[in-house]
Amino acid sequence: MQITKARFSQFRNIDFCDLSLSGKNHFMLGVNGQGKSNCLEAIGFISALRSFRTQLTKPLFQKNTNEFHLFYELEHERLGITEVELRIQQKQKILLIDGDPVKRLADFIGLFPVVPLHSGDLMILRGSPSERRRFFDMTLASVDPEYFHSLRMYYKAIQERNQLLKMQSKGQAFDAFEKELAKCAYSLVVKRREGIEHLSQILTSVYEAFSEDKESPVLAYKPDTDLASIDAYEQLFAEQRKKDQIMGSTGRGPHRDDYSISLAIGGAKEYGSDGQQRGLSVALRMAQASLFETKLGIKPVILVDDILGELDPKRKKSFWATCSKEIQIIASGTEFSVDGASRDWQVWDVNNGNFKHTDTTHKK
Repeated sequence: MQITKARFSQFRNIDFCDLSLSGKNHFMLGVNGQGKSNCLEAIGFISALRSFRTQLTKPLFQKNTNEFHLFYELEHERLGITEVELRIQQKQKILLIDGDPVKRLADFIGLFPVVPLHSGDLMILRGSPSERRRFFDMTLASVDPEYFHSLRMYYKAIQERNQLLKMQSKGQAFDAFEKELAKCAYSLVVKRREGIEHLSQILTSVYEAFSEDKESPVLAYKPDTDLASIDAYEQLFAEQRKKDQIMGSTGRGPHRDDYSISLAIGGAKEYGSDGQQRGLSVALRMAQASLFETKLGIKPVILVDDILGELDPKRKKSFWATCSKEIQIIASGTEFSVDGASRDWQVWDVNNGNFKHTDTTHKK
């Protein structure tokens, strides 16, 4: 997949921009606070209708506005030349593909894969379990429609069960919700275990390029509950009712799962050096990109948001070595720094939300 045009209006500090992104490699160049990351954030929206920088939608709107528009033209492996338009409003998202409305996210997720590399990726290692669940749920949902369905239905059932818990409802009221909850919980645990094992194998292969001592990372799934059947999950939820009613929420299940990434020295979060953690977070994103391409048959677009300066020279060189020249890369930085990357670059000067294509093509 390649994005050939991108047009944004009223998104953060971007009043309007119209980018012609012919060619595989583009670099957004400018000092901090000018809109480089905002541009990459807007491009990333096409992947899952959400920002890769924040869980909140409100900061994305310009002051005194209640809507922003995002438009893309793409060359797509399945769809050919395709247009995608997003109109994001305060309480709804309008999505059009070639002018036709798309009503269900299930019909969209995984269709336009974009992989963002940014400083916030360190939170996958250093942050809370919810940060890791969010990353891996997004990864697995993009390549497995059944996983996406089970995930959506599981959280819907959790919300409904939590309402019953707060209402102090009697046992029979829970039965129907817990049957659906148990079915989805079992499906999620099975698919998470299989998916993480596959992703761990890819990560090991990718990380070899980033490691000086060739230690292999191990990505492991840490389920809150690991039961052998749907019936066992249904029994668990029934047994937990009284305790959950006291707390007012469902305390056990896949919504409490976690993941770990370990090196030979131990857990990367606890024992990894800053360089190791940064290398791992980049390798994890590249493993995600490889999974998307393999499972979806679509080459993802890679966004590199001003992180290369945080990598040491070896890891920086290793990153470019792992990037196929057939994949489109849109990068940003305060300096044009793509050492070790033998590519033709189109460079854009970014100033106060305005984007100007330079007359020269940079080759590194």
